Amino acid sequence: MRDLQALPKAHLHIHLEGAMRPATLDELCARYGIARPDDTRGMRFDNFGGFVKTFWAASDCIRTHDDLARLILEVAEDAASHGAWWIEPAFDAERYSTHREGSPYQLFHTQEEGWHFALQAAEAAERATGVGIGFMSAVDRILPLERAMSRAVVTAELVKSNAHMIRSGMASLTGSHAGIVAFGLHGNEEGYPPEPFAEAFNWALDGTDLLSTPHAGEIAPFPGGGPASVRHAIDHLGAHRILHGVLAIEEPRLVERLAREQICLDVCPSSNLLLNVFPSAEAHPLPQLLAAGVPCDLGSDDPLLFGPSLLDEFVLCREQMGLSDHQLATMAKTSFTYSGAPQPVKEAGLAAVDAWLAASTSEQGY
Repeated sequence: MRDLQALPKAHLHIHLEGAMRPATLDELCARYGIARPDDTRGMRFDNFGGFVKTFWAASDCIRTHDDLARLILEVAEDAASHGAWWIEPAFDAERYSTHREGSPYQLFHTQEEGWHFALQAAEAAERATGVGIGFMSAVDRILPLERAMSRAVVTAELVKSNAHMIRSGMASLTGSHAGIVAFGLHGNEEGYPPEPFAEAFNWALDGTDLLSTPHAGEIAPFPGGGPASVRHAIDHLGAHRILHGVLAIEEPRLVERLAREQICLDVCPSSNLLLNVFPSAEAHPLPQLLAAGVPCDLGSDDPLLFGPSLLDEFVLCREQMGLSDHQLATMAKTSFTYSGAPQPVKEAGLAAVDAWLAASTSEQGY
């Protein structure tokens, strides 16, 4: 078998705080006197809210500029170890530029200041690891709509003024590239459909090159609500990619539309299993979606919470879903094609995936 670690890939579905190393969380909780939540890796949850305590603890542990820079660097280091060339972590600068409930720590005076620091930290992490970084500016769907508009306005202004550019540390690109590449929506779908966020997405996307990357079709808020969530994310938010989207499988016509319009799904199998969206890997619809012609790539979502890394997701797809190396390579190529990476990085990644697939297993040491 070919070495999956050596398969070049982009990681498009990962939340920054949700990718904190468990050892880092342990260390920071001890430093700041925060109760360490139960280790949830590998646990199944009864509902979406069951796992967020660990995520919020990780966010609460970011109390200094050094903490945030360390997190960004470690996420890039881990990505490199999984064979990723490019990552698009979801980041919310407003979280660290307002007084958080129950926490006296405010790292930045404004969202703009938070973004400038995160972009500088990403530039340093990129130089240190060679992994390209383009953030998704994230909106939490459970917050008031005016907060979404605020993030949209700030994000669009940063992009239009070219204040989001960072110097490349990638071997495949010289010069600079966008450090913010997408505008997304995440959080509990139940009671928070995509439609009300249309104005914020229009503001963020108009006159920018940002990708629309909302979460949808992950957990049905009501019977039939999964496909409806995906449809509305496309129709109202202009989604280029759907983060998750797997419940589209319940509506054949929607699957046909995804294939016809070539709208990509950023699929996180382990997350889906541990949130009880599907009972087993064998029951997961990823093979059906691929067979129907829907572009799909793989992500780890929140490895701090769920456990599996990006590399683990590829292993799961091979060993438990029975996907072939050609199918795995197709998903790796999809991750480059649908990313916000600069075109030279996409082209280099696609060529490298072809080379991985063309190499015999004996050449890779097997």
